[in-house]
Parts: sequence; structure tokens; C-alpha cells
Amino acid sequence: MNFGQQYGARLDEELGTDDSTRLFTTARRQFGVNEGIRQFADLTKCFTKESTITSSNAVGEYDLNSTVNIAAADFVELSQQLPEYRRTSSGSSGSTAYTAGADLRRTTVQWLDQYEAGWRNSTGGTPRYYYFRRQGGQRLIGMYPPPRLTSSQTGRIRLPFVARPSSLTNDTQVMFKDSSIATRNDFEPYHMAPVHYAAYQLNKLRVEKDESASQLQAFMAYVQRFLGAQTPKGGQMVKVARSYFGEVRSRGPSGGLLSWPTDKWGDR
Repeated sequence: MNFGQQYGARLDEELGTDDSTRLFTTARRQFGVNEGIRQFADLTKCFTKESTITSSNAVGEYDLNSTVNIAAADFVELSQQLPEYRRTSSGSSGSTAYTAGADLRRTTVQWLDQYEAGWRNSTGGTPRYYYFRRQGGQRLIGMYPPPRLTSSQTGRIRLPFVARPSSLTNDTQVMFKDSSIATRNDFEPYHMAPVHYAAYQLNKLRVEKDESASQLQAFMAYVQRFLGAQTPKGGQMVKVARSYFGEVRSRGPSGGLLSWPTDKWGDR
């Protein structure tokens, strides 16, 4: 279902009218459908992208709102697939070293201040932690230690993230599809979701509270359907996430086990 069908015939069915010049103008219809697409993406985290941020020697922080790092300030939040760091050596015998998973843990500035004394003075190494912080209009990702790179090496942060979908403007466009993708058949069962959201918004102009609420419920049913479809099918293997018998890296002031950074601190 393309954009023209969504704000046209399908929305006509939900509103019970083909009015596009008075109350339910074409502009209002298009805005409602586009807002429905954005709300669906926000609630389901379904629209993800990946950016590759080129790192520099001894530089630990990079602005995610900069178009140099992420095009058009698409970044909304981190996706379930976590970042990784790649260091590539040039030349005929060049190789790539990957740091990810348990070797690249999320932390916070507060935790580093408390448990990694002098971390701001680090001259670099292989990143072991990453963190996020905000400063004015910036949304920064930081790496500690900052990358240490020679003149023959290139470092990159691979960052999967939840993205902000662009507004549809052409009748032939399809939600969550860009020029690099031939088709997105996986989203076809959910193409009516933004139509219901648009009907929810437009019925407010009629002061039809019950009908508006009914359309919002229909929209949320699609959201729940999508989230339910993401649940892994079949049996799952369960394992202990933390070893309580391995070497203790450090202890807190009272002598107890040191909590992991994200156990105590949220993203600030």
C-alpha cells in the first residue's frame, strides 16, 4: 500500500467520507498518516539503521547529532544490536580487529569518575567501555580508553540505532522504504496502522471522541501485533548472565562486590 492509497481511499473508508477540500483536507490527511508512521516507529523501534563513525587517534567523543557522523540527525536511540569498534591496518597484510559484546561494555561518566580515576587523561588504547552524554545540542558517544591509532590504522565505531523515518511526500512512496531497498514486504501487514492513527487525529475535528478513541485502539492493536511478532519462536536456551565465581576485578568502599556501571547509573 503506497502513500496515496493510505491518505486517500483507505482513509476515506475509516472516516466515512472522501472530503479532501474542507474538513479533511489533503494536507491534514497526509500529515496524519506521516505522524502515524512516526508514532508506529517510535513505539515499536522497528525502523533501524546503521552508521559507521570514523574515529581519530586519542579522540574519545563523537557527536551523534552531527551530519558528519549520522546523516540528517536520524539518531533517536541505541538499538538492541549494540555498538562495536573496528581497527583496521592498511597494506597488503592488513587485518581488522573487532571489539564488541563483553569486551565493549556500556557505562556512564559517573561510573568512570568513581572507579576509573584519571580516565580523562588517558592517552588511548583499545576501547573497553562506551557511554552516552548530552551537552547542549549535542548527543555524544564516548569511548574509554579513547582509540589509539597509528598512521597506518583506521578506527571505526559501528553504531546500529533506532532511526527517525522521513515524511512521505510522493503518492508512490511506501513507509519504511528508501532508495537503497527494493521492497519492504515485511511491513505490508502493518500499512493500515498509520491510517488508523490519521483517522484518530482527524476525528477530533468532528468532536467524535468515541470514534477517535476506537481508531486509536485499532492503531495500538497493530503496534502490539508487531511487538508480538518479534518474540522468538520455539524454545530458548537459558544461561547464567554473570559469573559469581570468577575473579573479582574490584570492590566498593564497603568491601562488597562492585556493581556494574549500568546497574546503578542511568543514561544522563
